[in-house]
Amino acid sequence: MFSQLVLFDRMDSRRHLFPLVATRPVGNLRVGIYTLEDKWKIIFNCIVSHWTVDHLKEKFPLNITVSANVLVVSSNILPDTDLIDVLLDLKVGECLLDQKGEWIASYTRNLTAFGDLEGNWENVVIFDKELRRIRYSEDIFKFNADQIVFDLGYIKKLGNFEEETGSNQVVGDQVYVEKGANVQYVHLDSSSGPIYIAAGAVIESHVTIKGPTAICRNSRVKSGARIYPNVTIGDNSTVGGEINNTVIWGNSAKGHEGYLGCAVIGEGCNLGAGTTNSNLKNDWKTVKIYDYVYEDLRDTGLLKCGVIIGDQSMLGIQSKINTGTVIGVGAQVAISKFIPKFVPDFLWLTDTQIEAYRFEAFGLMLERKAAAKHGHITSLDKKCYKWVFDDTDELRNRIINTKK
Repeated sequence: MFSQLVLFDRMDSRRHLFPLVATRPVGNLRVGIYTLEDKWKIIFNCIVSHWTVDHLKEKFPLNITVSANVLVVSSNILPDTDLIDVLLDLKVGECLLDQKGEWIASYTRNLTAFGDLEGNWENVVIFDKELRRIRYSEDIFKFNADQIVFDLGYIKKLGNFEEETGSNQVVGDQVYVEKGANVQYVHLDSSSGPIYIAAGAVIESHVTIKGPTAICRNSRVKSGARIYPNVTIGDNSTVGGEINNTVIWGNSAKGHEGYLGCAVIGEGCNLGAGTTNSNLKNDWKTVKIYDYVYEDLRDTGLLKCGVIIGDQSMLGIQSKINTGTVIGVGAQVAISKFIPKFVPDFLWLTDTQIEAYRFEAFGLMLERKAAAKHGHITSLDKKCYKWVFDDTDELRNRIINTKK
């Protein structure tokens, strides 16, 4: 078994996953119940750290023992049983490639012997099974349902579940409620997939949940909410209304009526009451979304794709979100018409103004919010956000000048 695993996160292609990975390594994305890094920790019971880009190094440090062997894995890989078996059979000095020759992992004596990703490898092993990678933001909700099932396979081994209470209406035999969760007078339909409710979660009365769905630690689902299949509500989040095919990273709120579908929401976001997104075009063409690599729209190839929202973005009440919208980190949007298809990071957008969100004001907002929620914001957090602010300055100003 490996004692230490490093998620390699320095590929140029990671920018396709902006704004979600502007503030975190790819390995810190949540897909299924866990983040990718937590999956690997559980699978191999080992230390997991990130070999990430420069502006994230301090917050997500590389943590290895120089003298020990290291398994280095591409940070965007989704684990499955076939891949785990092959990784366990890797010998020191071997690297694993997929059938197209793309690098998956290397088992090395130390990182200085790791080499590069340009194809100069020795002792190659080919993985000839299906492999899933998170290449684009929409892949997160595309692969989420299968990863809920995969993650639950490890959680079930712990057996830390409550007996069903008589007040709930349960359909199917795949409902898993951890001890310490509060679930009363709820309709739980696991006929199409498992439902997982973590310790500390509160599911209020008259909620309907259809699996596969995961409600993570200390999250709250408000009365009357309808949670449809393929949904993950990350830790410490509050949700209401209708949610379908959606992953919320955590510490975010969509606490009122409105529809959220085919969406990925980052950390610390707030969607005002009545916020609703479209995820299907009236002409039934495939959906295009903004891509930070191309600085233009990219065709997802999907008929349904709703909204991608970066960390710490806030939407006003009754926000109307178009099909295939991307909203960057730290955006403040409160407009009466449809939100534009792309809102760059740290843009302040209302019916009467469009301007950059002053970074000093953003930092003070984070401090007030942390105090209200009995949390904290660190200097490393602010440094990461400042990098995003500076990195997107030209793009933001370009949008501002175009709109004026």
